[in-house]
Amino acid sequence: MSSTIKGPVKAFLAGLVLLSACAGLSACNDVAATPPSADASAQFAMRDDANMAGPTVAIASVDGPPADLSTRFRQSFDEAAAARRIAVATPAKARYLVRGYLTASPIEGGAEIDVVWDVFTPNKQRAQRLSDAIAVKGSGDDAWAMIDDAALNSIAAKCADDLAAYLSNTPEAAPASGALSYAE
Repeated sequence: MSSTIKGPVKAFLAGLVLLSACAGLSACNDVAATPPSADASAQFAMRDDANMAGPTVAIASVDGPPADLSTRFRQSFDEAAAARRIAVATPAKARYLVRGYLTASPIEGGAEIDVVWDVFTPNKQRAQRLSDAIAVKGSGDDAWAMIDDAALNSIAAKCADDLAAYLSNTPEAAPASGALSYAE
């Protein structure tokens, strides 16, 4: 009588060993939801007491829209930024550099404009990513063509709101301390 295992028994035992190994290794995996990364997009509330002169920005680029729409967007955004007291500076003097990305996709009843703002420190480290999606009413196959001046101004205003809210929460926007009062 031989002590070696043959045929179906050997296959069964090999499968059992493989199943046991898989079960043991599965305990090493974290099945919980992955936490958001440190630079994941976040929504910020505008601080009323913020010193908006501190966090200066330079808009490095706005990519995505056709050239004529991009030019009109920049003009509208500059006006909206000024209305929200965003301090715009040259790239050499700015505390933050901002790159914007816009995409347009047709949806039922119009278009969805997805906006991403990457905010960088002067040493090119991303400080924050801001993102939003804005629905625009219209019809047709070209989502960019649905953006008229009113929609463009609305998109620019929302972008300026998001950027101002973030900047108002930066260390540079800390409210100035009140003037010191000395007793006489």
